[in-house]
Amino acid sequence: MEAAMAATSSLLLASGSRRWPATLPPSPSPQQQRLVIFCLAARTRPLDSKRGSWRRSSSATGGRSTAVSSSSERWVLDPAGDGDWRHIGYKVARPGAIEIVSEDTAVTVGRVADKADIVLPVATVSGAHARLEKKGGSLLVTDLDSTNGTYINERRLNPGFPASVDPGSLLIFGDIHLAMFRVRKTVVVEAPSTSTEEAEGAQQEATAAEDI
Repeated sequence: MEAAMAATSSLLLASGSRRWPATLPPSPSPQQQRLVIFCLAARTRPLDSKRGSWRRSSSATGGRSTAVSSSSERWVLDPAGDGDWRHIGYKVARPGAIEIVSEDTAVTVGRVADKADIVLPVATVSGAHARLEKKGGSLLVTDLDSTNGTYINERRLNPGFPASVDPGSLLIFGDIHLAMFRVRKTVVVEAPSTSTEEAEGAQQEATAAEDI
């Protein structure tokens, strides 16, 4: 019996309900141990290649993202007139849409290019007719003592006094056929994107996993 047990290379020792191999696997070499430790560290604490230090994982910050989204406002004046030009005696194309881009910088609307930033080539529009300005989330319009007046819906503005224009209102620069616009406001939100450092950390983790 003892000779038969000695000849068996895979003898198992019984310990309660569990069985263990009589011959234990060889211990890993020091090089293999260092590789395993490095791979485990790379999975839990991604390396920041730019700063040469370990970055705090998302679990350390409660899983909260530090990316911040941004938004911008756009004010657009869409043509709302019927385009009838017979009242001025010659054919004039109806002006297109106008977008107010500058923030806290006034732009002038008028007929003469030397006097206006936004040109409406219509005879009933004054050379420098009105001033538009985005400020504090509002669109302000100021009549510049124009001949035929500036209107918000049916209300004529007093020259020199800024007035706020609500989205959906009609803004008229002296001519309901060729210089009447519907005011529209939109908010463009830019979604947060993954930062370069986070992308590089994810790439390093994937590379370490492939090397195991």
